[in-house]
Amino acid sequence: MSLPTIEVVWKQATEAFRADPKNREHVKSAFDILSAQKGQLQKYFGVQHEDRATAYAIIAWAELDDHYKLMNDAETYPRLGEATKSFFEPSSPSNMVHVRPTAEPFKAFEAPVTEIAWFTLKEGHSKSDLEQQVDALTKTILAGGPANGVVSGAWGPTVEKDSVIGLFLGWTSVEAHWNAVKDKTIGDMIAKIQTIASVEVIHIPLTKW
Repeated sequence: MSLPTIEVVWKQATEAFRADPKNREHVKSAFDILSAQKGQLQKYFGVQHEDRATAYAIIAWAELDDHYKLMNDAETYPRLGEATKSFFEPSSPSNMVHVRPTAEPFKAFEAPVTEIAWFTLKEGHSKSDLEQQVDALTKTILAGGPANGVVSGAWGPTVEKDSVIGLFLGWTSVEAHWNAVKDKTIGDMIAKIQTIASVEVIHIPLTKW
């Protein structure tokens, strides 16, 4: 089976969703519409751990074109946008990124906590070098296994920006992640990556639809 394309969408959460981010009723109308679309695979939702205010939806597609077809559907796509107002604050700006993972990503989303890291290449540096370093970092972290609290992970390039790589890592807890990166080898690898890329990291306890 070919690997999916992962759509990551985030926007300010509604007050009701912030108060009860695991309640499936908030996303039901929107996710029912998504479930009916060709090529739509799995879906997850949650609120960011750090700010307790940003809502995330993670949607897997068999092909990127499957999502583009939905976006170009003049009847269904506006209806979907209306349905998201129960968890996405309508007046706030939205963000959407597609990631093409190099490995199966679903176990990372189904862990108690999912780390999402964005690596943005600095000007004058090599994307292939960044890819090699992120791949090596991912493999080193995953080698720690359950003893280090890591569940699974996958990284991949983003469709929208050639300079950005996304990484998904599943952890038993946020604390497990921060404890794992105290390891000297992992810490040194991250420090090396930061010489050629900026790094943004957030965590989300996701719920599978």
